[in-house]
Parts: sequence; C-alpha cells; structure tokens
Amino acid sequence: MIRFRLDGRPHAVPEGWSELTGPQLLAAAPHLVADSVAARLAVVRAWCPKLRAQDVRRLTADQLWDVLSLVGWAWKLDAAVLTAFEHRGRVYLLPEPQLLDAVLVEYAMASVYFHLFTKPQHPQPQALDQLVATLCRPAAAGLDENDPNWDGQRRERYNSKLAEARALELANLPLAIKVVVLHQFLAAERFIHRAYADLYKKPEPAGEGPTPKPRPAGDGTQALEVLTDLAERGTYGTYEQAGFTRLHTVFFNLAKQARRRREAERD
Repeated sequence: MIRFRLDGRPHAVPEGWSELTGPQLLAAAPHLVADSVAARLAVVRAWCPKLRAQDVRRLTADQLWDVLSLVGWAWKLDAAVLTAFEHRGRVYLLPEPQLLDAVLVEYAMASVYFHLFTKPQHPQPQALDQLVATLCRPAAAGLDENDPNWDGQRRERYNSKLAEARALELANLPLAIKVVVLHQFLAAERFIHRAYADLYKKPEPAGEGPTPKPRPAGDGTQALEVLTDLAERGTYGTYEQAGFTRLHTVFFNLAKQARRRREAERD
C-alpha cells in the first residue's frame, strides 16, 4: 500500500493491481474509461473515504498532481500480455486487442454488462463475470487457420446461454484476470470512440421541424439499439445475421453514413 498524509490525516491507496480488492475495483471502474485529472481524483476519493473535500481544495497544483500520480497505474495495463487463461479445466481465449475479431452482438452485450457493473446507484459485481464470459470463450471447434473459408475468428461463436452459465463458473476467477479483460474492453472502447468519432458527434441544431426524439444515453444499450435498427432495415440480413457481423465493419459503415449526412445537411 502507498501511504500518505494530508493535513495530518493518514490515507492509503493500493500500489498496484495485486493489492486491489473487489470493492476497490468496483469503485474505480466507472472512472477507468479515460485518464483525466477528474477521473484520478474520483478514484482517490473512492479509495480514501476519509479524505475530506476541504483537504483537496487546500492542495497546490503540484501537491494535487503528486496525489493523483499515486493512482496513475490504474490506467496503465498491457492487456496483450494475456491472450488466454485456464479455469476449471477449460481454456478461454481473450478477444484480439481493440476487439478486432468481435461481432456486434457480443460487443452490445459486453457494453450492457459494463454499465451494470459500474452503475452509480446500484452496481452489480456479478456483471463483471458476465462481461468476461461474453468476451472470453474457448477456441472454435475444428479451427483451421489455413482453411480458405476461415472467417478469422479463433474463439467459438458467441452464445448468450453458454455465456450466462459460464459467468457463474467464473465467479471465483482471480481478480487479476478479470482486471485484464476489463482493461482490454475499456481500451477497445477508447479506440472505437476515436476511430468512429463521426458516429458519436452530437447532431447540429435543426432549423425548422420537430425536435428529434431523445435517445437513452449512458445505459449501455446503444449498441443493442443499433443492432435492432440494422435488423429492421435488413442492412446485413436478419437480426442474427446483423448480430454476427463484424463490429468494426458495422461501425465503419455507420460512421461513414453519419459523416455524409452531416456534409449533405451543410450543403
């Protein structure tokens, strides 16, 4: 543990992932999406419940940064160091970095579970097990990477029922492994928001006409709504066909369409 004092009061924060407890991970997870001063301060406050607001306000800029630097390790983890793990006699493969091999439906469900895990009022710790079971799956049966028909997917096809059952088995998976999977998902989220920024830009104020219907924000269901919309339009076929379309294929096309719509509206 890293121990420090502010205004004569002792405080302590974990020195690394090996010292992190489940409750501490639960408290920090909502703030790990992006590294910022506000996010680091929120983690410090969460891990130091006796830290008073007035103690923080008295800090100089240099002192504040010294404190925030104590938790900077929480945003630094090379998820690539772990590509697979074994649990209860079953080997699970992690998805590729940036979820390059993921399909839309597994990303949609992982997003829902992440938001349930980090729900501000009623966080659900078991949702992290569901996220891990969604993204980490055994190798596909009969995998042959030299087969011309191979689709590039090493993990078995996503199945929600199997994921639910395996989540229960993963409850006692070491926390360190869960942290790696969580970090890989968050890194993919950051990449997706940068790579497909056109998809996340707020629409420009409309002139005349009805106000667009507000859509839910921040509850993790946006990708599921995208999947439903695509299935209704038949863009990639049926609901199942759309769900098992590559995540980056879908988002690339949606971002391109969003950019073209804005350009047309400006013209």
